[in-house]
Amino acid sequence: MHTKKKPRKNKKFRFMLLHQWLINNIKPCNAADVGGGKGLLAYLLDKDGWNVTVIDPEYQELPVKYTDLNKKKNKINIDEKVVRINKGFSYEMVNDYDLIIGLHAHGVNMNIIKACKEYGKSFVLFPCCVIDEPIEKKQDLNWIKSLEDYALSLDIHTEKIKLDMVGNNIGLIWIKKELRVES
Repeated sequence: MHTKKKPRKNKKFRFMLLHQWLINNIKPCNAADVGGGKGLLAYLLDKDGWNVTVIDPEYQELPVKYTDLNKKKNKINIDEKVVRINKGFSYEMVNDYDLIIGLHAHGVNMNIIKACKEYGKSFVLFPCCVIDEPIEKKQDLNWIKSLEDYALSLDIHTEKIKLDMVGNNIGLIWIKKELRVES
């Protein structure tokens, strides 16, 4: 008996999957990638006409190569860079951007939501765990639901998106109409 294998979900393509979703759904804009690490997402978005700054307290070099969603190997020229702020995220930083992206924004997801509300900015968050967040950690805490409830308490009606990747593949978005790609 021959069984059809399910397609494998992607883990190592997290940045590429989010990049694809962003360019398909949001117009190029001035964005911050909070906790952006090496800056691959910023690099990919910059290539598509965005203006992205990595905000991360830990400086990391841009990778020298990456594999895209078509499994094609790509090299990054050694002199290519992304704009970086090598500090932790602070509330007032939101004012400088149209969109805040948090794929690994440990400890600041709630601050991003609150700051975006105050400054009228959009966000895309993929919160993976409750690390250093100002919330009581409970045994059966559903982190996405907690953030959704927190946003709602600030009168922010988020939407959920799901990417085809292993791990925490549910994101919360709050995107201003003027940033959305028209379908």
